[in-house]
Amino acid sequence: MARISVNALNLEVPIYVQPERKASNWSALFLGAAFDPPRREFARLLTDISFEVVEGDRVALLGRNGAGKSTLLRVINGVYAPTSGHLKVEGSCQALLNMSLGFNSEATVRENILLRGTAMGLTAKKLRDHIEPILEFAGLQTKANHRLRTLSAGQKMRLGFSISTTFQHDIILMDEWVGAGDSEFMKKATERMKSRVGGSKIVMLASHSIGLLRDICNKGIVLDAGRIIFMGDIVSALRAYHDVMAHPADTEQPIPETELPAGAATAPGYGAIESITVSGGVACATGWAVGINGIPQQGIVIELSGTRYSPKRLERRERQDVASHLGLRESVCGFFAVFEMPFVEDVAQMQGMQAFTGETAEVARSPLRLAPLLAAQIRGE
Repeated sequence: MARISVNALNLEVPIYVQPERKASNWSALFLGAAFDPPRREFARLLTDISFEVVEGDRVALLGRNGAGKSTLLRVINGVYAPTSGHLKVEGSCQALLNMSLGFNSEATVRENILLRGTAMGLTAKKLRDHIEPILEFAGLQTKANHRLRTLSAGQKMRLGFSISTTFQHDIILMDEWVGAGDSEFMKKATERMKSRVGGSKIVMLASHSIGLLRDICNKGIVLDAGRIIFMGDIVSALRAYHDVMAHPADTEQPIPETELPAGAATAPGYGAIESITVSGGVACATGWAVGINGIPQQGIVIELSGTRYSPKRLERRERQDVASHLGLRESVCGFFAVFEMPFVEDVAQMQGMQAFTGETAEVARSPLRLAPLLAAQIRGE
């Protein structure tokens, strides 16, 4: 039986605030640093958190940056002890939060497998039986007796991922979907992650990737300023999340439009170009695009050979399938865009094309992915 029960949980952590030092010269500044220590204060990171997760639940943790998603996962994993309230975790738990936990740069790769595994709560005997498979999966068989500090950052990440995902656990806690290494390793890593998620009894995943959460999760928890503001099915949770993102946080001040950096998008977006037809130097593209706040984006841009093309005509279209999949309140998130591209006579001439979205074409910087069939068509396959 796997279960996570949280009741009236609060978390406060100490912080140290240094008063501003006013000094007329260097000696006064150094004396102030020596005799004016920082003031200790307490910050509340989580407030009155209560929920229960049972077998079969795949829970998305949603919220803006700093809402408390990663902190909550660390409390569940035992990294932080709650200040008050109750937490009970039943079943073996694996947290994919810090891939380098337990590593020692002066120890060998083989020794670090034991160190990292021990930090994960695994026994040395169990780890020794899996050292070779871990090295093989990470592609580090020839580096087994090299010191960890001689490895590249990518190799260290591959090693940490291989150790962390070797064993199946009842509960998986993830802060963003795990990706590591080159394209070949990414393919293996993705297959293993899907296997581990599918074999787990409970999954809790914090991510800003709405499509990923919609595909994996069946429930959602929305956090804001360390409090739970919504719990329910994933579609309703995504709608609540979009409502949160559509308004500035209480502690944030909206940036006046005149102060935005040149070319910056005010609301990052995501979406896809699904089809393109070309005739007589005119390209017609269809797809969908929304901002992270759930509002359809108005700016669509195609970039080819260093030139950015804005549409001469842009029609908004109903896409109930996208709205249902992502939990959007507005379903008019599709588009039909017409671009004048005089030197393009065929889709195959658009190799290297990129597409972007934003609130307007001028600030469109968020990439739109190309549908697989369209990408193959552009490659001439």
